[in-house]
Amino acid sequence: MKREPGARVRPGEGARTPVSGGDQDSAKALRGTWQAVLGRLELEVSRANFETWLAGTTAASLSNGELLVEARSAFRAEWMNENLAPVVERCLGAVEGGGLAVRFVAPGEEPHAAAEAASPGGTAPPGREEVVGQVNGAFTLARYFRSEGSALALASCLSLVEDREPAISPVVVHGPPGVGKTHLLHGLAAQASGRGQRVACLSGEGFTSRYQRALREGNVETFQDAVRGVQLLIIDDLHDLAGKTGTLRELVHTLDAVTHGGGAVVVGSELRPRELGLPERLCSRLEAGIVATVEPFAAGERRAFIEQRLADLRVALPSWCLEQLATGTGSVRSILAGVHAAVGLQRRGLLSELRLAAEVGALALQSRGNETTKAVIERIAEHFAVAVGEVEGRSRAQKLARPRAVAAAALQERGCSYSEIGALLGGRSRSTVKGLAERGRALGAEDPAVGDLLRAG
Repeated sequence: MKREPGARVRPGEGARTPVSGGDQDSAKALRGTWQAVLGRLELEVSRANFETWLAGTTAASLSNGELLVEARSAFRAEWMNENLAPVVERCLGAVEGGGLAVRFVAPGEEPHAAAEAASPGGTAPPGREEVVGQVNGAFTLARYFRSEGSALALASCLSLVEDREPAISPVVVHGPPGVGKTHLLHGLAAQASGRGQRVACLSGEGFTSRYQRALREGNVETFQDAVRGVQLLIIDDLHDLAGKTGTLRELVHTLDAVTHGGGAVVVGSELRPRELGLPERLCSRLEAGIVATVEPFAAGERRAFIEQRLADLRVALPSWCLEQLATGTGSVRSILAGVHAAVGLQRRGLLSELRLAAEVGALALQSRGNETTKAVIERIAEHFAVAVGEVEGRSRAQKLARPRAVAAAALQERGCSYSEIGALLGGRSRSTVKGLAERGRALGAEDPAVGDLLRAG
């Protein structure tokens, strides 16, 4: 039956013609219906989730009480079917009445093919591939909190597991500690492995230890076969490789092998590659792709993140408690620490404004070493009247010996490893940094003002 323009599509009216052909009025009505649903979804889900998953979707067809919606990629369709279908069906019911189901499909996927894939007798998805390295199963893309500060990093990583146009690789994800870089990388590894891709997911330290063990045991070829033959190579904590000349040389060859084999590379780091003092040939390869910053949450995002975590825990906290937790600053880890402290107090019947303030204050004192590494170096450079870039650089000028040694000792006091400090101070080796830190502590013992610098923050 031909519809009047603008008429809505109602359930229970039999098969419909796909949007790609047939009755143009029905197609127009279907598009209008979906736009109305999207309007409601903008109010139901966070703006970040709407823009990441739902924006750009189009109604494809309505048949036998099921609305097929074309997503921007097969991966997005799969994710939305698993995570967003209930809320979408609720909004569709509000627009069209109950009784309609929703299924997201890949671009250009034929309705009958989508139905076969969803049916028990349909083609099974590719099996999960074993990952070289280790992936934290709790770090899934479904649970990753998309913020404005992580939008480019997330989009760049998603493009590597989607079936659209060729993705850009390598992707370098950098930002301060505790902003969710590892969560994003491990979620990407799990998603790619689940789609049948061969994946290696290693920390900088893990890559080093595997390579060094292979050298000692004389089976370097086995190591190279494992990591160079993957479709997705993920290296987290790149800063741990600073100063390790042999391992960095092997990493360059590994990146080349994966890339030339048609694979993709993702790297996580606290700093940009060039700021780590890495070899030029490695920096140039990494910078040829996308370098994306992950920034801490904005004020409004902290509240939304806290609510998401409480939903995962199936816990509700009073509104005053949410406000108190959301007004703080700091990394994802510090926010989670506050949330978990509040939940623990509530479960013991001890939750109050004063008690929560005391718990959060104690956590802040325990994490005083969380003063950013940049701030530590800036404070020490100011004390010695030298430039921050000079302390971080490779110059061996005598005037920089004391501030650099004090900086090394101060950073170690805050929990930084020798490798991390070496990366921050011009790519110096672990042994050099160890000597600097020892001299810095000695200077602190001799000079009370320097001792105060080491303890400040």
